[in-house]
Amino acid sequence: METMLTERFDRLKEEGKQWLLPLDEFHPYPHAEDRDAWTAVTTESRLRWLSLAERYIDYAWPALKASQYLSYRRDGTFVGYNYSYWERRTILGTLVLAECIEYSGRFLDQIVDGVMSICEETTWMPPQMNGAIIRPGSQESLHDSADHQVELFSSETAALLIWTRYLLKCRFDEISPRISLRIEREVNDRLLKPYARRDDYWWMGFAPGHRVNNWNPWCNGNALMGFLLLERDSESRNEAVGKIMRSLDVFLETYPPDGCCDEGPMYWGKSGGSLYDCLDLLHQASGGRIDIFGERIVKDIGAYLYKAHIAGPYYVNFADGDALVRPEGDVVYGFGRDIQDDNLIRLGASLPETEPPLHDWFSIFRHLRNLFQERERKDAEASPPNVPEAWMAHSQVMSARQKGDEGLFIAAKGGHNAESHNHNDVGHFIVYADGLPVLIDLGTEEYRVQTFSPQRYELWYLKSEYHNLPTVRGIGQQDGRQFRGEDAAFTGDAGQAEMKLRIEGAYPDEAGIEKWQRTFRLSREGRGYVEIIDDFRLRDPAADLYYSLMTPLKPIIAADGAIELEYAPNKRVTVTYDAEALVAKSEQIEIVDERLRVNWGDTVYRILMTMKQPVTQGKHAVKIIRGN
Repeated sequence: METMLTERFDRLKEEGKQWLLPLDEFHPYPHAEDRDAWTAVTTESRLRWLSLAERYIDYAWPALKASQYLSYRRDGTFVGYNYSYWERRTILGTLVLAECIEYSGRFLDQIVDGVMSICEETTWMPPQMNGAIIRPGSQESLHDSADHQVELFSSETAALLIWTRYLLKCRFDEISPRISLRIEREVNDRLLKPYARRDDYWWMGFAPGHRVNNWNPWCNGNALMGFLLLERDSESRNEAVGKIMRSLDVFLETYPPDGCCDEGPMYWGKSGGSLYDCLDLLHQASGGRIDIFGERIVKDIGAYLYKAHIAGPYYVNFADGDALVRPEGDVVYGFGRDIQDDNLIRLGASLPETEPPLHDWFSIFRHLRNLFQERERKDAEASPPNVPEAWMAHSQVMSARQKGDEGLFIAAKGGHNAESHNHNDVGHFIVYADGLPVLIDLGTEEYRVQTFSPQRYELWYLKSEYHNLPTVRGIGQQDGRQFRGEDAAFTGDAGQAEMKLRIEGAYPDEAGIEKWQRTFRLSREGRGYVEIIDDFRLRDPAADLYYSLMTPLKPIIAADGAIELEYAPNKRVTVTYDAEALVAKSEQIEIVDERLRVNWGDTVYRILMTMKQPVTQGKHAVKIIRGN
């Protein structure tokens, strides 16, 4: 087991030295009264945050309605409750940063209103996170003031209040010391005490054999902020930080050793990115004594992001991921700087500043780091590295491109069908042209109860039939770790990149597949092309065998085995297939889910290439050629 953090903790503890900076000496970022630091914020950032905050000077803080909480039990939805919940937090964080920048007091009353509104919430756990009301056999539908557990929402809320108090405590004390005291009490009751008391949260990873995911560094990072900035007892503070480090070691030990985030780039920000938050804070709080940025696994976790980058805001979105991803520049740049990876530095420096979404997570810690790292980041080379190819052998994930962000790009995966946020997608691939989507992974709809229930794989967009995969005898892939790819191998040179993979193990026995080898090839010669070759053998003849291709582009299907897809004005790719053996048609799928519509628009298409005759074996190739 990886114990790189625990080993350092134990060694420092044995030395008997004060290895954490004392509470009153730990100042990771300037307090609001440090005017020299805050007036040095760039003009662009100053104007951006003040403009955002001015929208909310007369803001009416929304109620968190019991009826919205009840809707989770009644109809499986929680978006309405979450939107009001997130809105409160985003606006509070925006006002706090604006007050620190301007320091005029005009936002303070609204900040106090926001702090007290959040402190007075019955629970910081939204319905989908509240095990008290969704445990088997429970008929309870409403929250209670005893519903305090350490999970994503409660810990993120605590972090917002922790930094609000850290930045503005002197201003609060001028109004009333009870503001900061109330924050301390609520954070202690809802985060720090439950964290210190319990070892059985699944995401901690202390139970043998349990795989953790992004929850681990995300929750641990928020707890770390609390213990470093609020805990006055030095022994309790040291022990809590040691526990956090042991839990982070579990995350590092169970992470794919090639650094691949099997949850996808969208989750990397809260997986590898949250690990960076933790390592950054530990490094600062220990005066540099806790430093594992040179470890291979840490470097590979950071490097994953540029390996999955396609062009602009598009990233390889296998699993429950959006294709359009906007990583936070401070995380990407800082991670790259600290692991000394020029590619990650360049990607981080190239990321644009974006307005924080109103109805989503608001990490005030990251916004703070961005403000005080902004000048350094803007001085760095700002050009995505566009690495020619990448191969993550353990996870069986490859990506390759022709040249820069021009030409064709392919990514493909093997793996297994029990990955975090899994889709049944062993052998699936995507293709982009000139940085724009051609053959796609749909990603996920808005989350609801079914998304994380035993009925998860009844959702259409999780099925292999709606990925770029074959379906045999009408049978798609099955979920479970035993359904996996085998014999994955990758080769690459200046002329081409190629991955071979056996995928028959991803299908149940009733599909009757004896062998199915899939080859993914990107040729860089001449105009270049992408080719997918399927070489298969079945136990018995199968008539119901077809290949699916998912695309956001309206297909024009010709009779001679060519399908044209226009991905930009006067720019198209041609998909060719064996018209003697296969017949192609397409079906239009109207998108009603807002999350999918953000990524793909109102419509996507499924191209179906079906065998004309029953077969027991075959070898078929689909080629994608970029035209004009």
